[in-house]
Amino acid sequence: MDNINLRYILTRAGGVILAIVVALYVMGYVKKKNKHSALVSELKSLSSDSSFFGQFYAEDAQKALIKAVGLIAEANKLGLAPEEAINRGLGIEEKYFLLDENNEAPPLKESLIRNTLRANYENFRKLGYDADYHTLEMLKEGKLPPVRTGPQTGSKAEVGTIIDPLLSPGLDKVMANLEIRPPREKGRKMSDVETATAKQLAQDLSSAGIIEESARKRIIESLTPKPAVLDGVPKP
Repeated sequence: MDNINLRYILTRAGGVILAIVVALYVMGYVKKKNKHSALVSELKSLSSDSSFFGQFYAEDAQKALIKAVGLIAEANKLGLAPEEAINRGLGIEEKYFLLDENNEAPPLKESLIRNTLRANYENFRKLGYDADYHTLEMLKEGKLPPVRTGPQTGSKAEVGTIIDPLLSPGLDKVMANLEIRPPREKGRKMSDVETATAKQLAQDLSSAGIIEESARKRIIESLTPKPAVLDGVPKP
């Protein structure tokens, strides 16, 4: 009789423990999903046209980019891959990436936003940042921690422009023209890669209707070296 009662008690206890474990798992799962939804909702707000392409002030555009990267980093820490977080934040259907029956490509603005967020998240990783509590809290405030790896370790990271806004006033307020990077010396000459990147961005911004064709031509012309002149004759 005692053995039967003990077996009964152990069986009931095991059932209760299992129920508690399942309940805790479900609660944790629901909590994580709710956190994912909250992060995606914030990312959607920062990825809207008005936020991404039409900030009133350059400082606000920089802070918005940093916050967006922070959201992607936090989502990744919670198990939502960066690419998926970006896609959800943009509300882009999967068919845009696989191309549907009609070979419909992603809208240009969405491609610009997606490429900008992906590239800057990669820069975030290359600078040695981790999604620890202190870093995430700084990013939520629109601030970057000091560089953590490389020859400029300890120096203040910056949000710089790809295309100099002097070539097209207002581009410092467009998040697609911003990049998180180590600090650069003022007056430093652009590398060939940076020049090519700036030219391609000018083309993409023009195609997406963010800047006028005249602005694109002005930017490309300014970034294109003038041919050398020898005795009044252009050198080939």
